[in-house]
Amino acid sequence: MQESCFTPASARRALLAIRRAAERSCEIYRQLESRCPRAIGSDERVEPGYFSLVQQLYLFLGEIGASGARVKDLKRGLLEFPARREGRAVLLSWKVGEPALDYWREVDAAPGTRRPIDDDGPWEEVENPGQSS
Repeated sequence: MQESCFTPASARRALLAIRRAAERSCEIYRQLESRCPRAIGSDERVEPGYFSLVQQLYLFLGEIGASGARVKDLKRGLLEFPARREGRAVLLSWKVGEPALDYWREVDAAPGTRRPIDDDGPWEEVENPGQSS
């Protein structure tokens, strides 16, 4: 399967479709953290609804993945969208709670080193099979 490649405009369109799934995934992850057994393999009972939350999380993550976005940090709700800028691979970045997708970073840079997107910048459009504009 070929990886999706976004421009700022196409990533923003994709985010509109998956934003709720990303927000819910982040909420569910936090709920699961507080409800999970303290030790792996213990006989400790999990709270009612634990596995229902796991199932919901799995479905939301599938929706996000199907869009071509990547979940970088589930706890913080950080999503990344692969893109190309001046002939090199980069990542467009959005975090739950931010009003819009407004940042990008180099692939090998730390997630905290995000830069503001310049929409008119040298973004490359790459046609993805099965993805409509």
